[in-house]
Amino acid sequence: MSLKLYRITSALKGSLDYMAGFKKNARDIFLFFVMDRGDEEKIRRRRLEFIAGTGYTLDNIVKTDYINCPTAPLFSKKFVEKMGTVLKEELQFFPCTLICKNVSLDWYAARIIRRIPIIDREASTYTTLTDGEKVLEFPKYRRDVEEKFFIARDTENIAYYVVSEQFKNLCTDNELLIGFEDPEFSLCIKQ
Repeated sequence: MSLKLYRITSALKGSLDYMAGFKKNARDIFLFFVMDRGDEEKIRRRRLEFIAGTGYTLDNIVKTDYINCPTAPLFSKKFVEKMGTVLKEELQFFPCTLICKNVSLDWYAARIIRRIPIIDREASTYTTLTDGEKVLEFPKYRRDVEEKFFIARDTENIAYYVVSEQFKNLCTDNELLIGFEDPEFSLCIKQ
């Protein structure tokens, strides 16, 4: 039986104002957390500071346990306390500061360890660059993934990740405030 796959989102629905960004020199952070390159000890010694998007307030930020950030997925302290041990083989957590309305909050940046071939390469849409290289534009996800997991990146296109029904159920059971959507939902208009 295949697993149902999801994309995780903030529990607060709305615009890109419900994202976060890294405060400075985001390239090193992106390379480490998303592209899986870099020195872990250097990251651990570094002060990780993220800025909550303008849609977040001190009242509503407590209503989500996940915030999308292009440089690293961000999870609340509550999420890590409840799920950190269960997910230790698939997620590596790094303490960070999330600044919301000039107030520092304790959050965690996460590095996704697990890799599984989740993208259907033949059904996906690609863009061809001027040098002839094909780049994934609109991924289609495999519907026949049978390997059990909670959260995983694709083996080739590692910037793409999904969570399983099992992850969703654990979040629900632990009363964690995370949104779940079809992984092929995109802010871009599909052709």
